Amino acid sequence: MKIFYVSLLLLLVSCAPDKKKTETSSTADVAAIMNEITGFHQALKRAYNGAAINTDSLFDRYFKKDAYYVTYWGVTEPIDSTKARLRHAVQGMKDYDYKLESVQVKVNGDGAFALFILRQTYALNGVLMDEYLPTTFVLERQNDRWLVVHSHRSADFQTIQQLMNIARQR
Repeated sequence: MKIFYVSLLLLLVSCAPDKKKTETSSTADVAAIMNEITGFHQALKRAYNGAAINTDSLFDRYFKKDAYYVTYWGVTEPIDSTKARLRHAVQGMKDYDYKLESVQVKVNGDGAFALFILRQTYALNGVLMDEYLPTTFVLERQNDRWLVVHSHRSADFQTIQQLMNIARQR
């Protein structure tokens, strides 16, 4: 009978969840991810408003080199394509501002995701834009930093209509 209890105890111990595997969103990790997201958007704001910022280096700082971005028009592109688009767009943007809303961060070990609404306003080639962009970042811990490995953005109908109107004017 003693062997039965010892075996049962060993079975229970082996089935107990590994604390490290089930570790979730520590306050420090969530704060670090929030700092990364905020830092990225603050730097973008400075670049869009005329600061001499190398936007390629900006993406290299916050995104993993093999990251992908799913645009709100449904195209999946490597981050290098996003960099090229940004280099072109930054010249026509003025009065950029943003706000992050409904931010949720979930961490599990060295992986995490952040869900948030990005509201951004700016003038694009003289046309006022007001965008509502539900956004997801998938992040990976790299040494003492969190880097975006995948980004997905959606848009509401109004945002898509605004871009279609600009395209028609060209």
